[in-house]
Amino acid sequence: MRVILNPRHAAHSPPHEVDNGTLTPPCDVPGRLAAIRAALGRRSGFTFEDAPPIAEGAVTALHDPAYVAYLREASAGLRPGQAVYPSVFPYGPAPRVRGGKALRGAYCFDTFTPITAGTFAAALGGAAAAVRAADLIAAGERAVYVLTRPPGHHAERDRCGGYSYLNNAALAADRLSRLGKVAVLDLDVHHGNGTQHLFYDRADVLTASIHGDPARLFPYFSGFDDETGTGPGLGFNRNFPLPPVTDRDYDPVLAAAVELVGRFRPAFLVVAFGADAHADDPIGGFALPTEYFGEMGAAVRRLGLPTAVVQEGGYNLDVLGGCVAAFLESLAADG
Repeated sequence: MRVILNPRHAAHSPPHEVDNGTLTPPCDVPGRLAAIRAALGRRSGFTFEDAPPIAEGAVTALHDPAYVAYLREASAGLRPGQAVYPSVFPYGPAPRVRGGKALRGAYCFDTFTPITAGTFAAALGGAAAAVRAADLIAAGERAVYVLTRPPGHHAERDRCGGYSYLNNAALAADRLSRLGKVAVLDLDVHHGNGTQHLFYDRADVLTASIHGDPARLFPYFSGFDDETGTGPGLGFNRNFPLPPVTDRDYDPVLAAAVELVGRFRPAFLVVAFGADAHADDPIGGFALPTEYFGEMGAAVRRLGLPTAVVQEGGYNLDVLGGCVAAFLESLAADG
């Protein structure tokens, strides 16, 4: 399986997060990518290549050009080691946005997702990897894996959050949608609010997400089961919110989501893959063992669809690589 790497990922290395007013160590660290690459490198069947760079125009089909320019300019205005965090968010019926602090709040929805000097380069590198994977799938590859960070599935059209700045999985899906219908299956433990937001009124891209109940898990304000799309997209968004579960409880829900994708009859599949559903993940909440990620890969393989897998969460470096390897090896297996 071809593994497309984001060569700029390490440029984004936040010094900390801000959680409930407290500085905490960051979860999305460069070591995440290193742990996954090391695990795959110990196995046969994986080849690694850096994504070629892309222009900003490749992401503005989905993301607001003004937002993309903000990410670029905010990153460019910082010195190495600096980071800026939003502190005031828009309020009132018609908020006007002027100046640095206002822009930070307007273009971000949490305090976990700072901008550093390298953020834009890393985010654009991840988008480049996703675009490359989509092009390979369109050209006939059976399965391609995008190994990148920061993650992307929380990024909306004009807002970052959840460690996400540009929505890699959505960019891959949108690119493939020019050739046929696409399904996005999100297996991260957190709801992919950004992907839902970007495709909520579209009938050509089905979005299905299995995640922790937003009543108790980030991003809190989306991912409920009555969110089903709007306008032409009505019926093409499906959420499967769950309480803390084991693999026994997760299995029938995975089967239902896979069946939903099959009924849609897409030409292509994009999997937003997170290993943060593992029992030992520090910010997850599910209790899935490492070997179950192989069962996930097998379930996706049975769909028989050309598939781009895009890395999202997974923050325990001791188990992260094993989860990814189990999923990808099962996905790539014959039969």
